[in-house]
Amino acid sequence: MLQSLRENMKGPVAKVIIGLAVAAMVLFGVESLFVNSMSGSEVATVNGEEVSQVELRRAIEQQKSRLRQQFNLEESSDMLSDERLREPALMNLVRQKALTQMAFDAGMNVSPEIVKGQLVEAFSRDGEFNKALMNNYIASYGYTPATLAQSEAQSYVLRQLFNGLNQSEFITDAELNAMAAVARQKRSFATIVIPKAKVEESVTVAEDEVKAYYDANPAEFTDPEKIALDYVEVSISELAKQQEVSEAELKAEYEREIEEFQESTEYKVSHILIEDGDAEKVAEVQSKLASGEAFAALAKTYSDDLGSKSLGGELGVLVEGAFPSAFEKAAKALTVGAVSEPVKTDAGTHFIRLDAKDVKEVPTFESRKEALTAMLKEQKAASVYLEKIPVLEEVSFGASNLQTTAEAVGASVKSTGYFARGRGQGVAALPAVAEAAFGQDVYVDGQNSRVLEVDGERALVIRIKGKQSSKLKPLEQVAAQIESRLRRDKETAELEAISAEVVAGLNAGKSAKVIAEENGYEFKEHKALERGSADVNFAVSREVFSLPRPVEGVVVSGEVNTAQGLTVVVLNEVIDGDAAAMPKEQVAAMSQQLKNQLASGAVEAFETAVFEDAKYSLK
Repeated sequence: MLQSLRENMKGPVAKVIIGLAVAAMVLFGVESLFVNSMSGSEVATVNGEEVSQVELRRAIEQQKSRLRQQFNLEESSDMLSDERLREPALMNLVRQKALTQMAFDAGMNVSPEIVKGQLVEAFSRDGEFNKALMNNYIASYGYTPATLAQSEAQSYVLRQLFNGLNQSEFITDAELNAMAAVARQKRSFATIVIPKAKVEESVTVAEDEVKAYYDANPAEFTDPEKIALDYVEVSISELAKQQEVSEAELKAEYEREIEEFQESTEYKVSHILIEDGDAEKVAEVQSKLASGEAFAALAKTYSDDLGSKSLGGELGVLVEGAFPSAFEKAAKALTVGAVSEPVKTDAGTHFIRLDAKDVKEVPTFESRKEALTAMLKEQKAASVYLEKIPVLEEVSFGASNLQTTAEAVGASVKSTGYFARGRGQGVAALPAVAEAAFGQDVYVDGQNSRVLEVDGERALVIRIKGKQSSKLKPLEQVAAQIESRLRRDKETAELEAISAEVVAGLNAGKSAKVIAEENGYEFKEHKALERGSADVNFAVSREVFSLPRPVEGVVVSGEVNTAQGLTVVVLNEVIDGDAAAMPKEQVAAMSQQLKNQLASGAVEAFETAVFEDAKYSLK
């Protein structure tokens, strides 16, 4: 969900609504994290649990936001219609609900502290938690503080579930060898280059051919209609520059922040896990550590924790409640760089190393002054911004120009250059502006647009400044371009005819070298080249490795257009790769790549199985 938060923080501005309940939930109150307060009439049930209308509405709006960003869609696009998005959004919710139920039923969970940390990270700007930003998101998508936290808790558990599935995947030697056979395959082949010079002098393009192509393809040479816009813009960032913040206000905010501040210590740890507690193996690791061998190297060799083994045992930040108490106690007792004695838990025996220790102390007023100034200016600007939006809307409605509107909000009228549909720059490239600019009100009726909000921080009103009609470029302006294209097409056709003669000669039993020598073509032989070798043109290599394996008595050939001309390739031999002959590092990388591919398939199969096993009904 948090990735979605970062991509879709749009909608009504709520930067000045500093909800005390929200602040308490994020910074202190854990009791509200798992309150089930989803409301609205149900649209489906999954194993007896409801999927509410609110959840569906939210999912549809989030999908719309993703589609707008990904494809730069206009609001009127059929791809954004509720009818089109409702069914896939609902089925996705049903799948998520079934997976979440399965995970919680299996005993998976997440601590409130982790959820709080995830939310703080998602709604931080420049390293500082921004409550107004979270309020904005809550207002945009119909959350409450409790349901937002609940949604993130569910998303976090699903991520852990899928991570577990990924980490549990493994590959066999047969699978690795099969991949190596293809990925490290080598091929031997010959090339015959038929140069462009062979046909360039014989190819001519007449004026009537150029004219005929021009007449048959007018759309190719027509400049599209263009428009220019006048616009008035109000933005929080610009308004913030105009705000003043007193020393008293800064100190009051600092005191409030200090009251909420909680001193804490962050521990980063690594470990080596001996899963079965094998005394001999534990003693061996302990001995090697005592003799000074590198902890990371020993972790890669001995650790049974597949998730951290390849990272030299690194676990990252020690999260309260996520590790056994004995593990946490031992880790916190270490000095940085020290390694613990063997620590026994239900998971096995651990050797723990404290990699870093960061004590978060109360910041000084001076260290916070700049950030607090920016925050308070932004909060004041957000308040002013909310006051200006209705003014912007009221004054611009029905007005014959934007000058009065600009004066009413203390801004100036700005203009864009001329741009075609979908080709605007700057303000004209904003999806909301581009959509409105060619809409009924602005483009057809010549009126001011409605207030267009962008990312909840900018608001604009636009108006057509001018139009330039589409026009066909004169023939003399594009004649050289057409002649070049027709010449290129003719040259290619003649080269392909010559290539067909070369292939016919090969099939008749002539050797590639003889054919090249007889006709004065460049001939080269390439022995056991790998895929993507720098010794040959990339396009030639791609063609060679796309050809089927040669069989006795059959010539396998292909052709490739290059800057030099047309290259005929003749495949002679395919030599499969061998994992045993590869460097260990390459084998490891290939193994990980294959494991990732298999894991992706396993996750998809798991999701499908859970979904098919669920009992659901749609309303």
